[in-house]
Amino acid sequence: MTGLSRRGALAGLAALPFGRRAALAAGPSRQRLDHLVASYPDHLKAVADDTLLWRDGARMAIGAGQPERPFEVMLRSATIADQLRQTYERGPPQGPPPRDHSPGRLRNTAFFAKMYGDCARGDVTGRMRPVAWMPASGRQTLQVTDINDVATRLERIIAELEQLPDRLKAFLVPSAGTYNCRAVADSGLPSMHGSGAAIDINVAKSDYWAWARRRGEIAYRNRIPFEIVGIFEAAGFIWGGKWYHFDTMHFEYRPELLV
Repeated sequence: MTGLSRRGALAGLAALPFGRRAALAAGPSRQRLDHLVASYPDHLKAVADDTLLWRDGARMAIGAGQPERPFEVMLRSATIADQLRQTYERGPPQGPPPRDHSPGRLRNTAFFAKMYGDCARGDVTGRMRPVAWMPASGRQTLQVTDINDVATRLERIIAELEQLPDRLKAFLVPSAGTYNCRAVADSGLPSMHGSGAAIDINVAKSDYWAWARRRGEIAYRNRIPFEIVGIFEAAGFIWGGKWYHFDTMHFEYRPELLV
């Protein structure tokens, strides 16, 4: 494809409604794969054909040539390609997410276990350090991973959150926690909380898809102001409020999805 025709194709894609763009994202482009490598420079070296090369010499299959599978299947057995399949849109939400569009919930278990460790084997806790959550507004001490500078990034987020009006801080305090070596309820796979790279804010001000399920359908609900979300996104964190399976208290460090 020439540069001109590629720009035209991208422009046409950008003009489509959000849900249609999501449906067309059949697999990760080379640009998305290069962005994945650039997002984790301490760990990833390059992409060669359908292989992800780690700096320690390890190699992982990407699975880019596989056809898209049903969401529920990918949720439980995501390839690295599946992990990048759905697009996370920056900025204020433009209405409820399309059905099964939950960018970030598709996670390749081996990828994150190699990067952060397997919490079930005790690999994670030795790489965490305490972070003071909202020290001027209701101090808590939370354990956060130092890998990928996640703890330092969260401290920068906290400094900005402390500048928000008190009416917004009510959505943040108390935090429902960071590190928790547990599985995700509906998939049985490790949570990003088990990597020490996720945080939940005030549960009392939040909404969760399983609480709102009605006969198989999910009635979207959110009360978290975007002023909070924008600060997290600017630091490489995605928000569960942009998922069809919404989890509005939840933020996790996933810079590869913030394209």
